[in-house]
Amino acid sequence: MNRHPTALLLAALLAAGCIAYNVQADRPETKAWPVTGVTGIDIRVDNGAVTVRARADTVVSATVTKSCKGTSQADAEAHLADISVGDSISGTSLYLWGKVPAPNTRSYNTKYDVFATAITALNIEASNGAVFLDSMTGDAAVTAANGAVSTVAHSGSISVEAANGAIDCDVAALDTAGAVALHSSNGRVTLYLPAAASIAFDIVTSNGKANVDGFTNVNYSVNEAKHKTGIIGGGAAAVTLRSENGNVTIQAK
Repeated sequence: MNRHPTALLLAALLAAGCIAYNVQADRPETKAWPVTGVTGIDIRVDNGAVTVRARADTVVSATVTKSCKGTSQADAEAHLADISVGDSISGTSLYLWGKVPAPNTRSYNTKYDVFATAITALNIEASNGAVFLDSMTGDAAVTAANGAVSTVAHSGSISVEAANGAIDCDVAALDTAGAVALHSSNGRVTLYLPAAASIAFDIVTSNGKANVDGFTNVNYSVNEAKHKTGIIGGGAAAVTLRSENGNVTIQAK
């Protein structure tokens, strides 16, 4: 019995199911809204990084970059239309969203680069992608399913839920009524605060170490390897750090 025709047919079928998408297409688009009409921004993204930077301007702007891969440049560009992005304003809240097809065989992606006034309140949900906040002073809530979350020179309250990714939160100032709540299921959690900060803290890790470093005026009520509770300074603002798998650290800067 000749088995070669069967083997060739099987190989052809396997090759047909393994199409190589190795050419990428990118398409950025920028929109703007008057600053006077936006006090909060809600961003929800299936697949892609989100960056929000503070900028003094008369408009809030968002550049959304769609990208995907194809068998050729023309094929990749044609499939950018598969990605759905949108925006709307309700009251003084700006809503931005990006959705990609599932399963994501073509590496569909939507990257968000947003510039807003520093005081703008933020609510961000990213399923697959990093989140970065730069010099924002409004309250922020971030949920990231798969991606790191980081801030630079943040002021104001912030809460972060990261399922798979590290959290590195640099805080320039924290009001006495402010709060920081950072939780990562799989990743380290690090909060950088001014050495003169005044906070009450509770930090816990299941697999890692709990650290409070660089402060001279720390008073502990619990001082264990994986759990530390206490106050720094007057103990004004509330700080909670949690990680199931990773170190948790409050670091003076």
